[in-house]
Amino acid sequence: MNIYGLLIGIGIVIGIELITRINKKITYTDIILLLISALIGARLLFILHNIEEIKMGIINPFAIWDGGLAFYGGLIGILLCIFFISKHKRIKYYEISDTISLTLPLMQAIGRIGNFFNYELYGKPTNLPWGIFIPIEYRNLNHISYTHFHPVFLYESILNIINFVILIFLHKKTKSKGVITGAYLVNYAVIRLGMNMLRIDKEFIFGIETSNLLSIIFLFIGIIIIMKQTKNKTRLAKFFSRTVMILLIALTSVSIFIKTNLTLKHQLLLIIFTFILPILLVVLFKLFDITSDLTVSKKEERPKLFLTCLVFFLISLYISFRAGNTQLLQIYTALNLTFLLGTLITFYWKISFHMILATLSVSFLIFLWNIPQSYLLISLIPLIGWSRLQLRRHSIKQVIGGTLLAAICSVIVLTFINF
Repeated sequence: MNIYGLLIGIGIVIGIELITRINKKITYTDIILLLISALIGARLLFILHNIEEIKMGIINPFAIWDGGLAFYGGLIGILLCIFFISKHKRIKYYEISDTISLTLPLMQAIGRIGNFFNYELYGKPTNLPWGIFIPIEYRNLNHISYTHFHPVFLYESILNIINFVILIFLHKKTKSKGVITGAYLVNYAVIRLGMNMLRIDKEFIFGIETSNLLSIIFLFIGIIIIMKQTKNKTRLAKFFSRTVMILLIALTSVSIFIKTNLTLKHQLLLIIFTFILPILLVVLFKLFDITSDLTVSKKEERPKLFLTCLVFFLISLYISFRAGNTQLLQIYTALNLTFLLGTLITFYWKISFHMILATLSVSFLIFLWNIPQSYLLISLIPLIGWSRLQLRRHSIKQVIGGTLLAAICSVIVLTFINF
């Protein structure tokens, strides 16, 4: 407990030093108020998680020295305190919250290491070489026979450092107030949702798992803040339209190969016909002036390209049939059906293939992973749709049309058709 407290103290001291250097408007009095609010909020949420234990006298609600702080409660306390400080000092809210949000991940990263010394925040049992040994008296009763567990505290510490680096980069690049606050909330919510898949110490209030619930709430709050406060909407739209799309397709591709357990031969063939040849085809069409740009923005240029890509996808469907994997067969059936209908529609109307690919990717990820957290990926679809409208690549009808086509085809094939 002493080492844990020491590390938390070190994290706070470093954080205070950074805060006062970055923002001269924040005084030590303000920081003390923020720390008190964080402590009260963290303890109150912990109490709500352990009402029954407190009623039975197992936990003393005031014995903070015995441990028991919930981070999200502390975060809520900080955000509320910033509101009152900003009103009292007549400073814009984001002038304070951006500075606090910038330094929080580093403090969290240092503090999380302290969980190792308390044998806290470990995850599910694992045989991985970096799994940590947990003494039997500290093990979860449902996993008492296991010895080594995922070091979730270490994972979260590393991810918080990455979050800190991202926020430092944004701090140097953007002048829009509130973007740092929004980015922190989004990044940490994603980190926490990911770690919750490995954690075994779940926290409930009236039967509701609060960590996931609060992560989802803060995720959407963060997204709203970023979209509202970003001055350069075009740059944000390009991020969702390009970077997020590429990451989404890449994640889908990796997931397909991880979850379907294919032979190396089938993996290579699918990579060639699903990714390499279609991408090469797009480039060649542009080089030979068959299409005017790589995004194939003109409707009349699309049918030739899409019909040729459809041939490659049909070959991929045949490969999945030969592989004998039912999940893979369902995925490629949904892909081919959607692409075929989308291509036929393209002869008469410019439907958004951007939205088709985004919706299919999300559908495939939900289908493959089959975990509650994967449904959060649905939130990316309207964001990518907004980016297409912001960049004036499509009309609202074209965006909705592409989304609905892919959603209907994927639901029909992935839910109702079994091979």
